[in-house]
Amino acid sequence: MISIVIADDEKLIRAGIKKIIKDNIEVPLEIFEAKNGSEALELCKTENPNVLITDIRMPILDGVELMKSVSQLEVKPTIIVLSGFDDFVYAKAAIQNGAMSYILKPVDKKELISSVQQAISEYQKEQQKNNEQALRSIIDEGRIDYKLGIDNSKFPNGYYCLCIMGKHSRQYVEETFKSSGYYTLESKKNYECIVIPRETKLMLDSAASITNQTIGVSNSSDNLSALRTYKKQAFIAMLNSFFNPSIQITYYAEDVSIDYSKIDELYEHSLAKLTIASNDDVQKQVNKFLDFTSFNEKEKPFALEYLYNRICSSLFVRYPSYTQNDSYLQLKSIMIENIWQYQHISEWTICVMDYFIYLAALLKKQNIENPHIEKALEYIHQNFSKNINMAMVANQVNINYTWFSEKFKEHTGVNFNEYIKKIRIDEACRLLGKGCYKIYEVAERSGFSDPKYFAKIFKESTGFSPGEWKASHEE
Repeated sequence: MISIVIADDEKLIRAGIKKIIKDNIEVPLEIFEAKNGSEALELCKTENPNVLITDIRMPILDGVELMKSVSQLEVKPTIIVLSGFDDFVYAKAAIQNGAMSYILKPVDKKELISSVQQAISEYQKEQQKNNEQALRSIIDEGRIDYKLGIDNSKFPNGYYCLCIMGKHSRQYVEETFKSSGYYTLESKKNYECIVIPRETKLMLDSAASITNQTIGVSNSSDNLSALRTYKKQAFIAMLNSFFNPSIQITYYAEDVSIDYSKIDELYEHSLAKLTIASNDDVQKQVNKFLDFTSFNEKEKPFALEYLYNRICSSLFVRYPSYTQNDSYLQLKSIMIENIWQYQHISEWTICVMDYFIYLAALLKKQNIENPHIEKALEYIHQNFSKNINMAMVANQVNINYTWFSEKFKEHTGVNFNEYIKKIRIDEACRLLGKGCYKIYEVAERSGFSDPKYFAKIFKESTGFSPGEWKASHEE
């Protein structure tokens, strides 16, 4: 419902404007009338209108003073100014006080309709933007922040989350769902993630075949606080197309239980060998954790989604000084993140392989120059769950403490404490996501001897308490 306040001291003019708007604006409307600026201001305070149409010359409070007062309100309407005086001073005052349009009397019907339509369009765009921001906040926080003005009533019949990949995916979304309403969670080239009302799903089948999009559809839900889970469902369903290219639309069927520890083991083993293995050995190791043949058809998209997130969340930040300073690695990391740009999974895995081989070459070069740092990093990754510090690591690799501190930061881009904290927090996140460990067990396994200190550091690093993270990320 769009609400409009019409402020003019002439009753016939108010009636004429109201009729023009009602006869020509197709959205649901609620129109209030005010015969002076004071009444209009009170309506703006009590009714929070979306549009204010006001005359400049009015008794008690004129249009300029009204606009100045309205500009101080927390909720501000879009302002359209009417004036019988073709005077630059009035136009300037209207613009300075936030008027969108300045229309001369006698009012031109087409100009009024155009101005009102534009005002409504701007309001709807702003509402769309605010709602999308609120939905993204739900995904980030794992809960509804009611202060952002969105709750489960936004989708009275429930919602679906869709992940869509293909050329012109943005155009497809706009053309298919514009009339029924949708909200964008993520938008990139050839990829869209949106939320649609449950009743809109009927539009999917025919439209997808015409535009040649690949679509993953989550289960239906009426609980927005679980949006992160349903976004993940849609993403996994979309990834199914890499293993079943003939299927354009995949509906998420059921959760599949997979032991991801094997993927973790192969992935970590590949990283550990980067500085010492030959290119052939690096390729063999990487091929092992990129091999999906050991999984059945239902498990494959789940395994790919897990590995994709493992790479994007840990690999690119594990060696920050390289990723940030080397343009080739930066490019490859973007290409790996944009998995939807590929038609076949083999193309994506080749890109991942290129990243590993190139990174291995950089690390080997650095290892020749500073072999002690690589040995130290290997020792840290093997022993981070123990009570180790920089002095112990420096002694372990037989180098001077001061030199080690300087070279370590030069090599990794962060100091020792930040580096080991990041490793421990990443491990804690991984263990909490498994859902089978108590919080004190996670603290101990990830290198924090004091659970209270662990909870404090975890909250500072992630924005969540360990319990909140576990509840919202549990596999």
